[in-house]
Amino acid sequence: MHRQRLAARLAPMALCALAISGLPSAALALQGANDVQIEASKQLLSEDRYIEALAVAKDALRVDPADYRASYYVAMAYMGLQQYDAAETQANQALAQAPASARAAVEKLAFTIRSLKQGNQNVGAADAALAEGLIGKAARLYEDGWAAGRNAPDYALKAAELYSGRLNQPVDAARVLRQVRESLPGSPAADSAEAELGKLQPVLRQIATAKVQEAAALPLDEARAVLGAAAAADPSYPEIYRTQAQLAAASGSAGELEASLKELARRNLVDLDFLAALPGMAGLLEDPQFLLRLTDIIGASQADMLKTAASPAGRVAYLARLARAGKLGFFMGARQVKGTSNYRFWSRRKVSGLQYAASGCEIVVSLSDQLGASADAYGYMPASRIIDLRPPTALAVRNSSALELGPTNDGWQITALTVADAPQLALPVWSALRQLHAACPRPVRKAR
Repeated sequence: MHRQRLAARLAPMALCALAISGLPSAALALQGANDVQIEASKQLLSEDRYIEALAVAKDALRVDPADYRASYYVAMAYMGLQQYDAAETQANQALAQAPASARAAVEKLAFTIRSLKQGNQNVGAADAALAEGLIGKAARLYEDGWAAGRNAPDYALKAAELYSGRLNQPVDAARVLRQVRESLPGSPAADSAEAELGKLQPVLRQIATAKVQEAAALPLDEARAVLGAAAAADPSYPEIYRTQAQLAAASGSAGELEASLKELARRNLVDLDFLAALPGMAGLLEDPQFLLRLTDIIGASQADMLKTAASPAGRVAYLARLARAGKLGFFMGARQVKGTSNYRFWSRRKVSGLQYAASGCEIVVSLSDQLGASADAYGYMPASRIIDLRPPTALAVRNSSALELGPTNDGWQITALTVADAPQLALPVWSALRQLHAACPRPVRKAR
């Protein structure tokens, strides 16, 4: 019964998709003895009166067996009646007789009939599998019924229902639903698919987020498949494509990075602060060929702005903007309790500003509100601190939302910037600090 209901709905859909008046007007204007019957059959088909349409189209075929239009509308009537073998025979006859001007329309009809016939066979097997309790097999066969010509959305919706509701395979359900939405835009089936995707969205985003976190810890070659799985779950999740760009940049391959930048551009995800923080970006921007290709991707104006943003001064300006927005904190600790991660003396304050010192190897951090401190540490935090980029310990170490910078020259055992909105900001801030450290001239060792 379920199969009959599906088939009864699908034949009219297929006829609508073909647009009953879809034969080229020049071909329809051909004069013949059976023009009245042809027009009458076409009208009856538009009203889903398939039995009457078949009788009239057969009359036209008897009047002129060589008129491809008669075979065409006989085939359409048989298709509406779900008699696919007879429909296919007549469509093939029409195809053999059709003039060049009408051949594309007749080929489309023949393809639709073949796909409906195959889909009908798949659905029959799917119904049998479902009755037997073979849910996974039934879902695949319903999907195959849809895939045969993508003109039977009820098959797809049934497959998605089984994938999500019975098999706990939301990613497979989403894949099929997206196909319906993209293949039949504006249709009731597309609206149904969109509604079902909305219900699945929270779990799809959860799956994509977990996959991106997994991929971020892998080298690019291993991460590709994991990021592909994230995109299959939720292709709208921006972190998929940002993580891909970060890994591509870390791989050192300009070609890989360019491909990732194109994907970001296609998805309108180009962010200059993000791009400036990518590993090796400052050096790549010195390559005229890379810069030329980058200009093709993001435009000359943004490429120029990126060069500025990726420079040491641009990285300091980025950190200063975060400070003004209240996103940075400053932590200092001393006298670490042995065997623990605690500090006997510690203080944490907001960062209100950040700028280069005159030397170009020191950053002046301006401090404001106290965020917390040990009882005897209040006197140890003046209005500003200096981060000296020259010592090896100034190379930032990322630890969650704290970016450790090593000891200072006044006895504190650790200095760190803390970042709000971690982990979104922790990575670009860490990258900026490392870029500044790398740009600072290393001290020259004195010869002994």
